[in-house]
Amino acid sequence: MITRKVLMKVVPDSVRNVLRMVRGSEYAEDGLVAARITDFLFSGKFVGAYEMGKSTGSWGSGDLRWRVFVACWAAQYAKSIPGDFVECGVNRGGMARAVMEYVNFSTLDKKFYLLDTYSGIPDEMKHSSAPLAFDYSECFEDVKKTFAQYSNVQIIRGTVPMTLPHVDSNRIAYLSIDMNCAEPEIAAAEFFWDKISAGGVLVLDDYCYSEPYRLQYKAFNDFAKTRNVEVLALPTGQGLVFKPHNR
Repeated sequence: MITRKVLMKVVPDSVRNVLRMVRGSEYAEDGLVAARITDFLFSGKFVGAYEMGKSTGSWGSGDLRWRVFVACWAAQYAKSIPGDFVECGVNRGGMARAVMEYVNFSTLDKKFYLLDTYSGIPDEMKHSSAPLAFDYSECFEDVKKTFAQYSNVQIIRGTVPMTLPHVDSNRIAYLSIDMNCAEPEIAAAEFFWDKISAGGVLVLDDYCYSEPYRLQYKAFNDFAKTRNVEVLALPTGQGLVFKPHNR
């Protein structure tokens, strides 16, 4: 029998370091293992917001607390920036619902525009999408029920970029893009960039999550370079871009 002690002697140093990190980790979910202080993920305010998002069924049986916290943090920052909120890629509304709970969105003088097909990635766009480990299902009626209590939410159904002109806002403070597909993601970023207020934030869910998302990674690096900005890559796989005050 190969004991754990013997096994640890024969595996490479890099693997031993990973095993030690896993044993001492404070966080291990959503493809991320981290030996870090994670108290912020268990604060009452965030836990309540996260549970509201999770209750939509957007993440199945999995958890992605750190990724959701990034969106909530960005929204908390953006709520003091002039402009509305936009999310392109909503699915069942988990991320948006968590964000709204976290920032108490119903009290804000802002609109939140939610854009999605509410039935998955269209066949004509799958050539530029990452392979997914799950299938989307029809969820439009469920999403309408989830956000029925919010008078300042506008649900827009259809494909991006065709639906983008339905966002009748000239100033955006918070833009979240998560369509698992490079083509509509870049179309949305290009459409909204000039409308993002100075200091406004762009949250990219798919920026560097894993190898299948390399199309998005390259596309947004090119997008950022042409606008003389840089995407902040996060260990969650997300990317953050802040609109400079002089652009």
